[in-house]
Amino acid sequence: MSELSELQQSAEPAVQAELLAPPAAAAAPTSPGACLREAREARGLSIDEVTQAIKFSARQIEAIERDDFGRLPGSTFVRGIIRSYAKLLQIDAEPLLAMLGKERPAADSGVHAPEDTGAQLPLPGERRSLVPMLALLLTLAAVAVAVATHFNWPAGGRGAGEPKPAPASVIPGQLAQPALQVEQPASVAPAVAAATPAADSRQLIFVFQDKSWVEVKDATQKTIFSQNNLGGTRQVVSGKPPFDVVIGNASAVQLQYGDRTIDLRPYTKVEVARLTLQ
Repeated sequence: MSELSELQQSAEPAVQAELLAPPAAAAAPTSPGACLREAREARGLSIDEVTQAIKFSARQIEAIERDDFGRLPGSTFVRGIIRSYAKLLQIDAEPLLAMLGKERPAADSGVHAPEDTGAQLPLPGERRSLVPMLALLLTLAAVAVAVATHFNWPAGGRGAGEPKPAPASVIPGQLAQPALQVEQPASVAPAVAAATPAADSRQLIFVFQDKSWVEVKDATQKTIFSQNNLGGTRQVVSGKPPFDVVIGNASAVQLQYGDRTIDLRPYTKVEVARLTLQ
């Protein structure tokens, strides 16, 4: 019994130490895609919101998060999308790019030397002399056809004494007429009048300090404007309100609606502003 008691006493400290030991930390993500996915989920963003902000497709974002780089155009593209994604999530891109070097070898630049097809150029003086001769023969043949047409030599059973028909392009009385004398159609004036903006139309004026993507839908939910815009440019969009407006990189855009300047900050989330203007 004394030996059993001694064994129990010696085992108790080891059991206590095991129970008090802190739980093992969760393994940190070891790939750029896993890091970006965890950062996105921590910020509560969906993939659709990411695509609106950095203008890459959902398929490309999903491929990056799965580290499925083979589905993307090349190494330069992969590194560029990782930088943009990391900037959006406000995390450092350099450790992710370092992981990328381990995940995938330095990719080619997309430029390859042409394969050897076995074709050989002719040696000087071998076949090259045939080219001028062939060109001369073709020129002589063309001149012969032109001369025969001009003098209307007999061909196809037509007798030599038959009168030569006048060329279709030479019609007396039309040589002096200008080539572009076109009468203006009567329907032009109504078309111009119809282009005048309707009375209930309103204008939105966008001024871009940096590159930004903008989409505008009118009262019928029809998209009346959707494009990327360069910094230093200005766009005027007209339509019938209310307008549903989406603006990427919103901090670099000024919006004027009628005589009001719209503050985009209350409507902006992760550099994308979404608002409705009545």
